[in-house]
Amino acid sequence: MTPTEIYRILSADVIGQEEALRDMSVAIYKHLIEHAVGNVMMIGNSGTVKTTIMRATERFFAQARGYEKYATIIRINANLVADLASRGAQTNVVMDRLAQQAAKILGKQADLETMHDYVSHGIVCVDEVDKIRAVVGGEPNVKGIVAQDSLLTLMENEHVQVDLPCFENGSWQTRTTPINTERVLFVAGGAFEELYDQVYHRVTKKAGADKFWKLVPRSDGSMERRFVFNLRGQVTQEDMFRYGMTPQFLSRFDNSIILEDLHSDLLQRIFTDTDDSVFRASQNFFRKYGISLEVTDEAVRRIADEAAKSSRIGARALKAVYGKII
Repeated sequence: MTPTEIYRILSADVIGQEEALRDMSVAIYKHLIEHAVGNVMMIGNSGTVKTTIMRATERFFAQARGYEKYATIIRINANLVADLASRGAQTNVVMDRLAQQAAKILGKQADLETMHDYVSHGIVCVDEVDKIRAVVGGEPNVKGIVAQDSLLTLMENEHVQVDLPCFENGSWQTRTTPINTERVLFVAGGAFEELYDQVYHRVTKKAGADKFWKLVPRSDGSMERRFVFNLRGQVTQEDMFRYGMTPQFLSRFDNSIILEDLHSDLLQRIFTDTDDSVFRASQNFFRKYGISLEVTDEAVRRIADEAAKSSRIGARALKAVYGKII
């Protein structure tokens, strides 16, 4: 598949975030051609579909044919890595979970060679990577430092001893085997909530905040004066270092993608068009009681406009606004 074809499949599940989807499509393409580098970090407020992009990637590999050995995907919380890192089990948990997922996919076809292929070409999605900061409140965060170092070890093409479950001679066996992590794709995501304030204070200290007040069109065509500040175009690598991401850790990512805040037009589509939208879930609930729930276009616009004011929580604002109404 070409990156364009991969993008078309991913975008069927994700509304907006075109730049992030393009970068993710290229990363998947590099993964499929066994390019050594292609790791991706997604930075965005809560509700800016980081998890949705990861789920779209999972669905892509679940449906694509001919790419089975690249389709072993796990999602792991960075806090878990940090907790285990402090107890010396940081490296094993990621590779062990890849091995368990590969065995689940293969079942009785899980011979040693095939298991090795599936695990060494896996995808690791790390949620809440911003929680493993090396510095918190100006003080070193030992758990975060060790967690970053442990993930860095895996991303540096190391040979790691992995206990591979294998189905041999009619039963499950365990074979400890060295696996090089060169072909494993890492996708990390986090809200980096304090980064927003950190960058805002740096930028406005010199330039002031007046230029960030803008006239923003509502979905009904009227204009509203709103304070608009986002990280895109403002954040630098130095900001990331000050936040607590080490230079060595960041250097292992091809791209650090700043996700867009969701504006009213996108929020309207997310509210009504996606299979797992708040409104569709509400419709399904009332349908069980013989009640048909509908919404007018004007109501959708007003809900989306109100939700857009809470840009720091993204699509989750739709649930809060709609919940009060319903």
